[in-house]
Amino acid sequence: MALVPSNGIAVPRDMTDPIKKHVWADIVNAPALPGVYAWYYSPEITDYDLEQTIVRLKECRELDRSAAEALVRETLDNRVFRHFREDPYHAVIEGPLKPTYTGTLEHNFRVSGGLVQRIVDDPDRLRTIRNVLDMSAPMFASPLYMGMATQLRTRLATHKSLIERYRRLHRQEAEPARNTDAGFAWQIAKRKIPPDRLIVFTCTTAADDKTAVDIENILNRIYYPILGRN
Repeated sequence: MALVPSNGIAVPRDMTDPIKKHVWADIVNAPALPGVYAWYYSPEITDYDLEQTIVRLKECRELDRSAAEALVRETLDNRVFRHFREDPYHAVIEGPLKPTYTGTLEHNFRVSGGLVQRIVDDPDRLRTIRNVLDMSAPMFASPLYMGMATQLRTRLATHKSLIERYRRLHRQEAEPARNTDAGFAWQIAKRKIPPDRLIVFTCTTAADDKTAVDIENILNRIYYPILGRN
């Protein structure tokens, strides 16, 4: 059974509001109710970076194609991919009567050669890529972090405060545990993700009866948030 408010959007009876979107400056208006939430990052290639890259590519691609390819890789890595690069795994391989191997496995993040070639051949393709990336979250995006709260507004305000703190201090303090609010904030600072490109979606539940806990548990296991997992 669903309730149908005046805006015509059906809301299941056990939810008090439709799912809401909040930008960084709007977190203070998040619902003061229990529920679940998910953070997303909308990648940004600024107008300046876009135009500078296109101009430089057009200037150098006939003279030094390797330099043009390196420029494309550098731009995509600095403006897009580095924010999503996974931390290394610590791996242990062992077996009965076999030697044991331990070590660090780095995330091998390769930019497609075909993608690089197509942008060098036609630098203006970057405009379309930038525009689609700008609109990609949340429809085409994995969440950065998903959580639950008995009071969404307070919890999200804590996230915001910690992100602002670690943007100032993260190089001066040890990394907190990854699956904590502080760990999420530390990762945002480490990856130099601009807070004004963060958006958060909230879904309220009717009462603090562990419903939000159950929903968060399931969502984390099927959507694999990039910066926080249970």
